[in-house]
Amino acid sequence: MSLPEPTTDQASQIADLDEFGYCIIADALSPDDASALRERISTQAQVERIQDLDFHYPAEAEGDDVNQWVYQLINKGDEFQQLALHPETRALATYLLGAEHLLSSLDAHITYPGNKTMPLHADQWWMPQPVAPGTPHGRQGDLTRTSGPYGDPTPASVPIAPPLAMNMMWMASDFTIANGATRIVPGSHLSGCLPDPSRLYPAVPIEAPAGSVLVWEGRTWHAAGLNTADHPRFGIVTYYCAPIMRGLANLTYGMRSEVRDAMSPELLKLCGFTPWNSYGMTDDPDTTVARSGDETAGRLDT
Repeated sequence: MSLPEPTTDQASQIADLDEFGYCIIADALSPDDASALRERISTQAQVERIQDLDFHYPAEAEGDDVNQWVYQLINKGDEFQQLALHPETRALATYLLGAEHLLSSLDAHITYPGNKTMPLHADQWWMPQPVAPGTPHGRQGDLTRTSGPYGDPTPASVPIAPPLAMNMMWMASDFTIANGATRIVPGSHLSGCLPDPSRLYPAVPIEAPAGSVLVWEGRTWHAAGLNTADHPRFGIVTYYCAPIMRGLANLTYGMRSEVRDAMSPELLKLCGFTPWNSYGMTDDPDTTVARSGDETAGRLDT
């Protein structure tokens, strides 16, 4: 089996995404742009640590307080916003999720030496399993990351849920086995199940040079690797979802007002400010950009 290699050919990217659950975009960023993004993330992360604003995601690995997430990059520079609008990655999001997909989050992940290995997981753990008519079904609001079902990364023999989310990992530095390259289980997106935390699976570390983008869909099993190098690994994640889904980040509430005021209509729509079939409206389901609460009518008396 020949696994995906970095490519600029969109047809090959789509074929890889369909067959393996991931693909690699080559040369999405120039070396200078990748270096500039790496420096910008490093500076932002350093200042957030100094001001005690840094965040170390506890669900990655028990006891891991090394890796750092830099959240809400939508507020932290136009260079990050442009990644969310990049035509190559947007084309893949449109292919998998449809033209009306949304930006679910925009964050940076810094994997430092001395981290712990992240457990394999699928981002779409919250999707209930299809069931036959009259069969008891899983209630979506009761699901957790440990709800299962667990199984093998082989194609299911029964109907499975479609992809409703996808990730784009922009490599601001080279991704190598030594510095904790993201690990993928090829073909796991077709299994209809989740990886059992008590088992080992054939995960493949995705090595590629800075400027590449690793793209995987929401059902694909993946995890960050162990950084045994002497330097951190920098990645920026643009995470997209179907328009009916709740985003990973609360972009509309968490966005700074000056950032929103300066945004293009395209980016406002991508961030969820435009209602989709009435969903996401405030007071007018047909408005181009939903109005904030302070701009809508409150309690009125005669």
